[in-house]
Amino acid sequence: MPELRVDVDAIGRNTEAVAALLSEHGLGLVAVTKGCLGEPRVAAAMIAGGALAIADTRDINLRRLHTALPGVELHRIHLPSLTVPFEPGDITYVSSWEGAAAVAELGPLGDHEATPRRVMVQVETGDEREGAPLENVERLVLDIAADPRLDLAGISTNYACFKGTPSGIRRSVESLAAAAGALRAAGQTVERVSGGNSSLLSLLVAGERLPVEVTELRCGEALLLGQDALFYRPLPGCRTDTCLLRAEVVEEYTRPAARGLVRRLVLGIGRQDVGSGGVRFLEPGVSEIGRSADYLVVEAGGECPPVAVGALIDMIPSYEALVAAWTSPYVELTLLLGS
Repeated sequence: MPELRVDVDAIGRNTEAVAALLSEHGLGLVAVTKGCLGEPRVAAAMIAGGALAIADTRDINLRRLHTALPGVELHRIHLPSLTVPFEPGDITYVSSWEGAAAVAELGPLGDHEATPRRVMVQVETGDEREGAPLENVERLVLDIAADPRLDLAGISTNYACFKGTPSGIRRSVESLAAAAGALRAAGQTVERVSGGNSSLLSLLVAGERLPVEVTELRCGEALLLGQDALFYRPLPGCRTDTCLLRAEVVEEYTRPAARGLVRRLVLGIGRQDVGSGGVRFLEPGVSEIGRSADYLVVEAGGECPPVAVGALIDMIPSYEALVAAWTSPYVELTLLLGS
């Protein structure tokens, strides 16, 4: 069975590095745990590393995080369902009045009848995925402000998760900042402005500053894999080997190829385990040829030492591969603590 080995303490140190980078720019860090199935021990390491809150998309993850980490602020960053009951966060992200009304209908927070539910309005700024269009944001905020069951925590956006390209990252965060400024000028209280995800870290590393309206970022990939989510470059002070996939060599042969004989290995891991996400091999000279549901086929070049059937090959997953592996029932999870 393939194995996913996760250095929890190293993730905590990655969090420290990212939190310090954001702090230099006056920004807070909300740590996203959807990539690690809401694992409470990983979330605890992120909080210890300087994250001010934890965000996740799945109800089951939010429930166990709430139980394991009482007192930690939880953000539900998945839009509310209108057809089935959902687990709210201390802050729940919405992009429509229908979603906000679904949160309001949950009733007051806890045992305090006068405590409204806090919501963050998600704004679409170029990724073409979720979020209220910019021209609809003021109306939605006004509707939320008029409902005593709701309290506006702020506004947020997401970029580079669907169709956003590097050329638009600056425009995305500036559009959100302009929306926050317009709301404040109209008399609305906008306490928090969540400028985006790990993709924005590439701007900070390059020495750029974000608009002053932005108060925080939501980061998951940067903490788990030590890289930004736009150019996938290592971040200062971060380790990129915190999560390792280990797969067994189940076949090894020299086979004919277009350029002559090549040595190929078949690994016991495939699309059912890592989806279509990329992986980076630690063994020199190893490169992927292709994959099927159950197998990943690699070529072992001249730099690669002899590899026998039964040997283990280590690889670093991309974020997509990490999410797939962590949620696959066919991958054994090993959490390394105290390293």
